[in-house]
Parts: sequence; C-alpha cells; structure tokens
Amino acid sequence: MSAADLDLMQACKTELAEVAKKAGALVTGVADAAAFGAAMEGQRPEELLPGCKTVYVLGGAQPRAGDWKSPSYRHMETTSTSDRVFAMGNRVAQHIERRFGYYAVTIPPGVDRARRPFLNLALAAELAGCGTASLAGPVLNADYGFMYFAAVLTTLPLPVDGPLQVPVCPAPECVTMYDEIGTTPCVATCPIDEGGCLGGRIEDGRFKDRRYDVARCTTRVHTSFIPGFQKALEAVFDETDKEKRRMILYSSQFTRTLWSMSYSNVSQGQCFECMRACPVAAARRELR
Repeated sequence: MSAADLDLMQACKTELAEVAKKAGALVTGVADAAAFGAAMEGQRPEELLPGCKTVYVLGGAQPRAGDWKSPSYRHMETTSTSDRVFAMGNRVAQHIERRFGYYAVTIPPGVDRARRPFLNLALAAELAGCGTASLAGPVLNADYGFMYFAAVLTTLPLPVDGPLQVPVCPAPECVTMYDEIGTTPCVATCPIDEGGCLGGRIEDGRFKDRRYDVARCTTRVHTSFIPGFQKALEAVFDETDKEKRRMILYSSQFTRTLWSMSYSNVSQGQCFECMRACPVAAARRELR
C-alpha cells in the first residue's frame, strides 16, 4: 500500500471514529482480520465476510453509575443489555458501505450454533486494543472498565491498532489485596471453592491459573432469559398436576422471563456482582 493510500485509510479511520463517538461509543479500535487464528471454526472474520480485511470494534453502552449503585440485581437486569452498542455498530457499517464503498457486516447479538456467538467479541476487543481480559472474564478498558462491545467486519483495509501491551487486570488495588489476604474483589464475591464461579491467583502482577465454572455461572447470569424459559417449559411438560402447571406458568419468575425475552432480543444477564466489585475505572461510578 502506497503512502497516499495509507493516508487515505487513516483519514477513513478518523472519520469512522467520529461517527462511532457521535453514536455513543466510548472507545474504538481496529483488529487485523487475519489475527483471529485462535478463534473457533466458523467464528473467523473471513468465514463470515469473504475478503474481510479488518474488524472495527466499538465499546460502550455501559450501565450507568446509578445502575451500579442500586442494590437490586433485578434493576441491572432490565437496564444492562447490549442492544445500544449493536445499534452503534450498524451506524458504522452503514457509513462504511455508503461513504467508502466497501462491504461491512455488523456482528449480530445472540448466538449462532450450540449457544456460541457469531464472533468472539472479547477476542475482537482485545485484538483491537480496546482492553484486555480480566480474571472475572469480561474485557476491561483501562479508562472505562466494564462495557459492551460490537464488531463490524469490513473489506476496508484500515490501519490496525493491535492488542495492548500492558494488561488492565489485575488493577493495583487487586494486587495489594491479593498480597494481603490471597484473593481479589471479584474472586471474593464469587469464590469457586465455596460454590462460586471464579478462581485464580496473581503472580508478578499478572493473574495466573484462572478458573471459571461456566455452567455454574450460566445458572446465575441467565435466570430469566432464554435458558430460564427452556427450563420452565421442561418443568411444565413434565408436571402432571394441572394446578402446579398453572403455578409455574403464572409465577413471577416465568412472567419476568417472558418480559425479558419480549423486550430484549439480545443476550442479557442478571448477575454483575464480580464487575460491581471491580476497581478498574471505579472512580467514574462515584457521583453525588
């Protein structure tokens, strides 16, 4: 690529950043489509968009400071979804096609096969330099902490940002806490050896030997979304007593599940306690 072409692509990237920020994105980054070698089969950019050159990643749609302050997990359940960041991705994809004349595909929310996402957004966010993986799991941004991510696959050969060299997790506060009592805020919230989901250790300022019980976490994160709906239906079909079936179908749990599915067509979670305790960018959540 010539120097003139590089300047043109850099100008395109700057323009897209302005579009993304205007749409509400807090951070943006570009990953090389060829860097997804560790992704599962079917989740590589080229398999979703032939000729894909880069993956444009947007981060944002955070829970509000007041959402974190609320002690009710049911409140967070109704306000913390990824639909807003998905809309931001659509804005960027439309701009790429209409303004620059290159193909662009927004990665849809939800799952493809076997409850797997269409693309590993956490991997995309890391490869685009929008943050690094945390001991609790989500990719964290040094300035904004926990957020949702969207990705746009494109044949536009944008300049690549690449992964961050300094990990965001563990935060200095976590290292100090681990040195003093052998745990971190997120692990202390949900310790895997005590029926929780998280485990691991910190060595030389980096987390090591991360342990994560996916099945156990799923039962807490998706209590009133699609898995909860499936579980309730199974119970209804197996129940022979008419009144007990009515109790299940008209219960507050099943009602919340239907409400959740009707008003949020994207992945939704009910448990954010490990992230509520995370000190990364916690100062942004401290208001009057």
